Amino acid sequence: MSLLTTSAASIHQLGAAAALVGDPQSPGTITTGRDGARGLFSRYDVAANTMLAGGWLVEQHTLRTQHHLDQATDDAVRLKDLAVIGSALTNVATIAAGQLVKREFPDGPPLDAEGHLTSDASERGKRYYRCLTMMKMLNRAFAAGAIGLTPQVNFNILRSYRPGTIFRLFT
Repeated sequence: MSLLTTSAASIHQLGAAAALVGDPQSPGTITTGRDGARGLFSRYDVAANTMLAGGWLVEQHTLRTQHHLDQATDDAVRLKDLAVIGSALTNVATIAAGQLVKREFPDGPPLDAEGHLTSDASERGKRYYRCLTMMKMLNRAFAAGAIGLTPQVNFNILRSYRPGTIFRLFT
């Protein structure tokens, strides 16, 4: 692989790990005040998901255009494509829902001290809160899927490139 592809693969893995862990300065819940849903999804999360998707896009392009992949490797790459696409889509959905929350609740949604919705919250506020919470969990699940599929993709690529005796020792 070229230096660009290797660098992109490293950036992808760093982005996936960062997306899985989430913003270390964010408590993981919706915050009150003018920022609305900022505590649930921050610039950190957007950057991490962008690194995850961008790095995989370069790596996947190289795999598909410069190498002949067998069916098992192609299937593994497709599965990882789905995980990365899911992560990107949940990232966009969370940003959009966060903007809707900011528009609906200019001073932030009604939250208790722990960052959870109060019992007197409107039905619409509860729906937004559930949506944002679910999108965050789905985003973390897709990032975990991208990380979990990496060894399968790598071993299948290794098998496609080098089907010789040395590889068989490790499988």
